[in-house]
Amino acid sequence: MKRFLPLLLLAAAAGGVRAQGPEEAKRLYDAGQYAASAAVYQKLASQEPRSPDLLYDLGNAFFKSGQTGRAIAAYQEAFDLRPRDRDTRENLDFALRQAGEELVPDGAPPIFFQLFHLLSEREAAGFHWIFCWLALILGALGLHRQRWGDALGPWAAFALVLWMAAGGWWLALRGWEPLQRGVIVSPAAEVRSGPGDKFSVNFTAPEGRRVTVLADNGAWLEIGVVKEGARGWIVSSAVERIRD
Repeated sequence: MKRFLPLLLLAAAAGGVRAQGPEEAKRLYDAGQYAASAAVYQKLASQEPRSPDLLYDLGNAFFKSGQTGRAIAAYQEAFDLRPRDRDTRENLDFALRQAGEELVPDGAPPIFFQLFHLLSEREAAGFHWIFCWLALILGALGLHRQRWGDALGPWAAFALVLWMAAGGWWLALRGWEPLQRGVIVSPAAEVRSGPGDKFSVNFTAPEGRRVTVLADNGAWLEIGVVKEGARGWIVSSAVERIRD
């Protein structure tokens, strides 16, 4: 019996792991236990940070539990990975509107915004390198075999154009969003003139407002508020960082 005990313990542990899987998170969500569901989804998303499905479900659970700021952060990460998904885009926009912001910047036609975000940054980078190697290979073949030059020349030129276009798109997407981003997750978070409680409060930022992280000294972050263009220092715990 003793030799079977470790196997039983392993089986029980495996059952516990399975119980904390997506099925358990969905069961909690369907039962209306949104905070508990969000806790499970958050653990799963930390293990698979590149899963837009988990991030989308996490955003839904956060939003239903009243954590609008954390919901926006999760939706934003899902949108970054899968910008063509309509549900992700609409839920992100809806949550942002609850926080007094919009996904599409003022003055930008929505169709142009959607076309610009037709590819994710990783997808644009992938096409950039694919067309890069294709142009180089076709060019090398044309130089290596002179008789192939006339036939391969136009294709190499076309691949070169696609390479430059994909590279430009990639750089544009990288330039669109700041490198360090976050979302306010505390209600009416105080933004101060310096990194500490002794500094005066410049303004308060509402929960769900997206920010740029300008500096980080551990306990405090210097942020720029995207919508208002204001800046100041805020307690680090009041900001949910968005993973790139």
